[in-house]
Amino acid sequence: MKMLTLTILCVLGLAARTLALEPTKHKPKAAATTPLTYNNVVSYFKETGLPTTEVQKRCTIFFEGEWKGAQIYNYCLIIVENSDEDVQITFYLTDAHEMIWVSEFVDSPFFSRSETEKLFQISQSQNDVRSESVGRFRVDFHKWEPRHAQILVFSFTKR
Repeated sequence: MKMLTLTILCVLGLAARTLALEPTKHKPKAAATTPLTYNNVVSYFKETGLPTTEVQKRCTIFFEGEWKGAQIYNYCLIIVENSDEDVQITFYLTDAHEMIWVSEFVDSPFFSRSETEKLFQISQSQNDVRSESVGRFRVDFHKWEPRHAQILVFSFTKR
């Protein structure tokens, strides 16, 4: 029994030492690799497996939801719109857990590291933003908090 315990401790010690010697490989986020276009954003959200509805050729809605109780249904709507000038993404959230979709989008391959950081700052702001310069884009951001939801709207126009 002592021999087995000693062997296990030696193996654990060796494994811990090996892991400690191995440098952590943090891969820095590369520059934006995917152009921010209506079709690319729609494809990005389709890859998540969210159910989708195409309202028209220039507007697609993605949705997710679940019952939390007999009377409570939490859901998220993501509306991707294309106008002649910009791409607009609206997040309608009824639960803080759904905020992950905003984070995933802002941290997506559409944006460089500095653009992502600036977009996170903007989304955490308590104020609306108009024509803010964010890397390659001019960004408008609006936030509303009706009684049981949060609505976040990003509008991206190429500079």
